Amino acid sequence: DRLATWVNRNRLYSDNVRWLIQIPRLYNVHHGTGAVRNFEEMLRNIFEPLFEVTRDPSTHVELHAFLQQVVGIDSVDDESKLESRFHYKNPFPAQWDDDSNPSYVYYSYYFYANLFVLNRFRAARGLNTFAFRPHAGEAGELDHLAASFLLADGVAHGIMLRKSPVLQYLFFLTQIGIAVSPLSNNSLFVTMEKSPFPVFFARGLNVSLSTDDPLM
Repeated sequence: DRLATWVNRNRLYSDNVRWLIQIPRLYNVHHGTGAVRNFEEMLRNIFEPLFEVTRDPSTHVELHAFLQQVVGIDSVDDESKLESRFHYKNPFPAQWDDDSNPSYVYYSYYFYANLFVLNRFRAARGLNTFAFRPHAGEAGELDHLAASFLLADGVAHGIMLRKSPVLQYLFFLTQIGIAVSPLSNNSLFVTMEKSPFPVFFARGLNVSLSTDDPLM
C-alpha cells in the first residue's frame, strides 16, 4: 500500500514503464526486530493485501491501480551467504518461529505457491497476473537454479549455469528467460571478460542483458 500510494502521489504512471517488485529474503531480520512472529506472518504481510484487492479493489484503491503496471515478483538477497539446505523435515511456515533464515528453496516454493493461487484468482476476475522472476544463480549453490527451473518464469543473473551443463540444457529446452547483468557481476562475482553471456547466447539460451542496478 505504501509503495502504491507513493507511485500515485508522484504520478509515476507511464505506458512505457512496468514494475518488477523485489522482496528481500530477510525473514531473520524481521523476526529479530519483532516485526513478525513466524514465516507465515511474513507471507501474510506480503500476499494477504494482494488477495484482498483482487477480491474487492475498493479495499485498496491505490494498490489496485498500481498493480495494473506490475509485471512480476523478484526474490532477492546475497546468494553467496551460507544457508541451511532445504529438507523435507523443515517446519511449515507457521512453525518457523526462530531467528534462522529459511533456505533459498524454501522461500522460492512458498513465493511460487502463493503466486500460483493469486494468479489463478486474478485471471478468473479478468485482472493482470504476475511472473515469478527471482535472482538466481548470481552466486551460491546450484540448487538455487534447480529450484528456479522448477518454479520460476525467468531468472535474474543465472551466471552459475556456467558450472552445470545439465541445468544449462534444461534452461535451453524450456527457454526460461535469463536476464544477465555483466556490469553488476563485474563489480561482485565475475569480471567482464569472463561473463558467460556470449556463451549462453551462442548456445541458444533465452538470454537478455540487464543493468540489475540503476545507472550501472
